[in-house]
Amino acid sequence: MTLERMGPQHARDVAGLHAATLGGLLSRLGRSALDPYYDACAHSPLSTAFVAVEDSRVIGFVAGAESPRGLRRDVLRRNPLQFGLGALVAGLRNPSALIDLARGTLAQPSYDSGAPELIYLAVDPSKRGQGTGKALVGRFSEAMRTTGALRYELSVEARNADAQRFYERLGFTRIGTYEEFGTSQVRYAMHLTPGFAT
Repeated sequence: MTLERMGPQHARDVAGLHAATLGGLLSRLGRSALDPYYDACAHSPLSTAFVAVEDSRVIGFVAGAESPRGLRRDVLRRNPLQFGLGALVAGLRNPSALIDLARGTLAQPSYDSGAPELIYLAVDPSKRGQGTGKALVGRFSEAMRTTGALRYELSVEARNADAQRFYERLGFTRIGTYEEFGTSQVRYAMHLTPGFAT
């Protein structure tokens, strides 16, 4: 397994892995929204994303940003038509997802939405338990540290006890809870020690 910075050549595989393994709003919108989202992330200098590759196949990825707000704006700026049409098509199939997208765009989150954030982490189910997720989180932590960040945050669905245990084993600390799209979320923070690799 090798870890590489995510590039445009990985975007479709990452979108497929996201669709197959993660919940949340983007998954509910489907590939018509996921494909342009990850294509834009792959081109955005504001994205911090890495893939785990084995035998030329993406088996895991981590994606986030030092400035999540800036990344969201840049993603929409890069693919406004494709993302907008994709969301509209997805919304016709799943109207509640489109309503949640509109609400999420207008609502002010109850956590620090400007904090550096690990937004998505996924590993192919057949490759879990082999250290891939830990390696991806470590690479993301190193990237955040090089920006000078002293911490970054992430959210986990409250009902996802396995993910909570995973992050807690890696040293994340629980900093709060909130509701988003009718789902309880737990917010975590990773405190980074300058110059110390995880």
